[in-house]
Amino acid sequence: MTDQSTDLAPSEPQPSDGGGRRDPLSMLFQPGAWRIEKRLVVRPWHEFVTLIAALLAAVAIIAGLVLVIGKSPADSFAALYNGAFGTRESTLETLVQATPLILTGLAAAIAFRAGVWNIGGEGQFFAGVMGTWFVYDLWGGLPAPLLFVLMFISAAIAGAAWASVASGLLVRYGTNEILTTVMLNFVILYILSYLLAGPWQSPDTFYYQTQRMADNTYLPRFITGSRLHWGFAIALLAALVVYWLIRRTTLGYEIRGIGSSMVASRYKGIRVGTVTLATMAISGALAGIAGFGELLGLHHRVQLDIAEGIGFTGIIIALVARLHPLGVIVAAVLFGALVNGSTAMQYETGIPKALVFVIEGTTLALVLIAAVVSRYRIRKAG
Repeated sequence: MTDQSTDLAPSEPQPSDGGGRRDPLSMLFQPGAWRIEKRLVVRPWHEFVTLIAALLAAVAIIAGLVLVIGKSPADSFAALYNGAFGTRESTLETLVQATPLILTGLAAAIAFRAGVWNIGGEGQFFAGVMGTWFVYDLWGGLPAPLLFVLMFISAAIAGAAWASVASGLLVRYGTNEILTTVMLNFVILYILSYLLAGPWQSPDTFYYQTQRMADNTYLPRFITGSRLHWGFAIALLAALVVYWLIRRTTLGYEIRGIGSSMVASRYKGIRVGTVTLATMAISGALAGIAGFGELLGLHHRVQLDIAEGIGFTGIIIALVARLHPLGVIVAAVLFGALVNGSTAMQYETGIPKALVFVIEGTTLALVLIAAVVSRYRIRKAG
């Protein structure tokens, strides 16, 4: 009699459905069950949620780096906060640090709105400094109110003119504005180096700097004993003006239109070249005004190290603020707090101040990723 057991091959084990219920993990990874698709409309709360997630991720990464070097994240963040907002004096100094960042952030934001990548805020800042000093050097004996107005106008015109070099090349010859604005940063720095080593150099020093400006050219201080000057009010007013320009004027509509679609804007009759030139001129003027404020509010003499990366930090601020003029104020204050609080953090915990640059770079990278993520969603197929 043949053994029938050999005819029955052992059956393959069958996955259990758990009484009719499917494993969530198997559903998640099942091909075709989920898909990533682009949102038809990106709402403000989508951008807000992803931005908050990016900032929280940046905090977590920085905390991990602090742990790696053997320090306490809680103590480090506490020292950073106390150095930025712990006292009235530190809060005012944070606003001092934020003042030029608001203006250079606005300069980058309005250019990026039009789809023009102005990376030359640093050079346009220097142009504003040079324009301010040029007027002072020629007409320093004028009455202070008139002199202030002339220096302000000269700084704005100098910044706008320097930015217009890149936009003119872009509109006329299609030159990449990223390359030209970056290279113009170096060009103006070498021009300033020549001037500070020759015609503008102070006769009583070997350093590359001008002589100190007269006391009647100093921007007034808000509070006696602090460094917070009227440049902060100018920066806030500039943010409001840019917001009104973008949202309430025909030029602002055209700027937003070009930034969304240059081809569609041309079909609508928008003069793309003209709007590009105007936008870059406004952007450069804002950066130039930042130079005016720093020179008359803090330094009172032209030096090569007057900027300290203000123009490039403004780009980060504009991106973190999602190019919103009022958001630029908040982002600039936060970055001003990083700069101001980092000194206290270094003193109290021994963490190097260079960590601030790591924070800025990490934040920028995550914010850019968040901007992309906010445009997509995960949706169940079918």
